[in-house]
Amino acid sequence: MLLLKGLTTKETIGAKTALTLDESVKRVQEICDFGKSVNPDILVICHGGPIAIPKDAAYVLERTERVVGFFGASSIERIPTEIAIKEQVESFKSIKL
Repeated sequence: MLLLKGLTTKETIGAKTALTLDESVKRVQEICDFGKSVNPDILVICHGGPIAIPKDAAYVLERTERVVGFFGASSIERIPTEIAIKEQVESFKSIKL
């Protein structure tokens, strides 16, 4: 079971609105509890919304029970790329002529 918490936020092209991390913790746990009540053998992971960087995932995982991991999409490919490109452009802009 994959828990999607909305579009990933952070950086310049991320979603502008999302749940807070604390709201996500509550929702992820509620969905996990329901899923486990239907099938105790399912594996539950979280993804999306404000869960965008490693410390966000750690925050959610440390505050939930029986959620076994995180699935990264934008947080694995878009956000690190966007940060690296921005830093590279800033380095070029800082060249003194």
